[in-house]
Amino acid sequence: MLRAMAPVRSTAAQRRAEAVAVAMRVVADDGLTTAALQRVADEIGVSQPYVFRLFGSKQGLLLACIDEVGSRVRTEFRAAAAGRPGDPMTAMGAAFRELLAGGVTGGLWLQASAIARRDEVVAARCREVIAVLLAEAAGLTGAGGDDLARFLADGALVVLLQAIGVDLRDGTRAAVGTLLPREDTP
Repeated sequence: MLRAMAPVRSTAAQRRAEAVAVAMRVVADDGLTTAALQRVADEIGVSQPYVFRLFGSKQGLLLACIDEVGSRVRTEFRAAAAGRPGDPMTAMGAAFRELLAGGVTGGLWLQASAIARRDEVVAARCREVIAVLLAEAAGLTGAGGDDLARFLADGALVVLLQAIGVDLRDGTRAAVGTLLPREDTP
């Protein structure tokens, strides 16, 4: 006689990881709203109060998402630098553009940046993530302050251009070129 197996329950850590993955997409698209939290809960099959228990607050969920962005970018930087040791900075920039292509990473970062304007805890976490990524870039490339500042500026530009729908397939300079007035335009 076959016995029905009870459904396997996810651990809190598994639910947290699922919630962060969904929240990154939802928050990137809709912001950090109560409705967005309900969508996260619905998509992972739990109640909204359970999502709050996992993270403590909407802010806690956002901080976990910011940490995940940092982790993903750092992973991409390492893989890109290892794959192109002669020119790691260019490879890391290309990997970053690729990571942004889906819209989630850049959208989440823009939402977090907007919230950071009025929330010092979120602002501090954003600064921490940027500092870690700059240190990672310096360690992987040997770049100094000026090169790192340009790298950060290029990354911020890529986030902005991606958010407004500019085609980045041919690189940042080509994307900016599409925004410049054409010669035949007065």
